[in-house]
Amino acid sequence: MDSAFINQARRNVELLLSQKKFREAHNLCNEILSRYPEEREFEKIREMIENKSEKANEEMIEEKVKELEPLWDREKYPEILSAIKYLFKYAPNNKELAKLYKKAQTLYSAQVEDLKKQFQKEKISKLNRLLDENPDSLMNELYTLERTNPGNQDILNLSKSFREKYVHKKLAEKEDLINSGKYDVIEDFILDLKKIDEQNAEIMKLEKTIKQRKLENQIEQKKEFVYKGENYLSTLIRLKKFSEAMRVAQEVLSIDQNDPEAKKLLEEAKNGYHEQTKNQSVSMIERDIPKLKAEYENNKSKFVRI
Repeated sequence: MDSAFINQARRNVELLLSQKKFREAHNLCNEILSRYPEEREFEKIREMIENKSEKANEEMIEEKVKELEPLWDREKYPEILSAIKYLFKYAPNNKELAKLYKKAQTLYSAQVEDLKKQFQKEKISKLNRLLDENPDSLMNELYTLERTNPGNQDILNLSKSFREKYVHKKLAEKEDLINSGKYDVIEDFILDLKKIDEQNAEIMKLEKTIKQRKLENQIEQKKEFVYKGENYLSTLIRLKKFSEAMRVAQEVLSIDQNDPEAKKLLEEAKNGYHEQTKNQSVSMIERDIPKLKAEYENNKSKFVRI
């Protein structure tokens, strides 16, 4: 055993202890004992260092915890949590620190929730004001909210509710248009609304209603055209204007090819036209017979007997 080395090591340990460098003194004791395990003196010193170190840590923690008191009063919970987390390095099993950490977590969670509610309240107030005073700028505000809070379900729900309010307001403003027969304009209006909120229940209901009304209107117009056409057909046939009647009948059947009345009137017009044409031909022949007879008497050589 090197007594000079041991004596110097003892003085080095004592110096470190006087400077309260417990970790370095503890490490030096471990180093000496690894080389000279028989030096029990250093075991006692190491044990003493561990006791002193633990006590020093407790005192340091107690002092740091006391320093945190103003932060509790000012509700600076993130700073408190950070400080306690640092202290855990010196006393990972300290029950008092664990209790304080849990308390700070609970209070911080409640604080965050309150801030969220306040933020929500302020945003709702602003969005309601925009909806009343400047609805078009509301969409820009909602877009900004969604972009700056990606994935935030509360913001997404808030945005959805105000998109529904915006759509409801626009529908109320365009009530006269919606109740009109300007279906092309109404359909363009619906397309614009779907860009705002594609899955909106009111929009989908309106779209279904307009499609139904448009179809009913087309059917009604078709019926009206056919009805007027049939009446006009009857008039033309009574006036014996069979050629015009045939043309009108064909127009009616181009709209409703299965209309029985139009089919009947077309057939009647064809028969009338055929009879009228035949009678006209006979009349023309009868009218020309005297002229032909006179021409025959004057110039028989021009005629050929069949």
